[in-house]
Amino acid sequence: MTHLIKIIIVDDHQIIRDGLSNMIQEADDIILAGCASGYDEALQQIKISNPDLVITDLSMPGKSGIQLIGKIHELYPHIKILVLSMYVTDDYIFNTLKEGAMGYLPKQDTTKSELLKAIRTVYKGHQYFSDSIAQQIAMSYSKKAKKSADMDSAVHSHDLTNREREILRLYADGFSNQEISEKLNISTRTVETHKNNIMQKFNFRSTVDMVKFAIRNKLSEI
Repeated sequence: MTHLIKIIIVDDHQIIRDGLSNMIQEADDIILAGCASGYDEALQQIKISNPDLVITDLSMPGKSGIQLIGKIHELYPHIKILVLSMYVTDDYIFNTLKEGAMGYLPKQDTTKSELLKAIRTVYKGHQYFSDSIAQQIAMSYSKKAKKSADMDSAVHSHDLTNREREILRLYADGFSNQEISEKLNISTRTVETHKNNIMQKFNFRSTVDMVKFAIRNKLSEI
């Protein structure tokens, strides 16, 4: 006998819960174990029903759906989580994934067939994203990779010496002149000289500008 996938739906709009319920109930391998309108009710339903998968929105009264995802993942790591939301910005997508969600669908254009496909895919332990979300994730990673490459190119284009790169990394990590001096076994005057060279090459107006630049561009990872 095929195992029925037990689902809980979390959304603060009754019409959405009803619509999703109707879609799910038409599938012969999925069973609706309960519905909830918010964080606390969802955790109660999960405790009672022990579902295989939770479909959740992100916007709800009280604590957010992202907080709910994190709590479910903490308390019930075996439960799979699929997000269905109208919020499709990078911050929402990556925060839900960081908290433990395995799939993301936009409310705006998700069809019944795709919803059921996503449920079955996530239930099996695989990630699932709609085409638009997958494209957005790919574009975001591409932009980050390009930014990192551009920054690496910028650093190298100014012909920084190995010692200057080393000192820049230490400034990015928050070390003072004295601490850098002790760490590298060089004088503070030498540290200052290297710092001034770095500032001239990047046209920084102050040490603060240099440190902000280093932190903002994660030069400690160079």
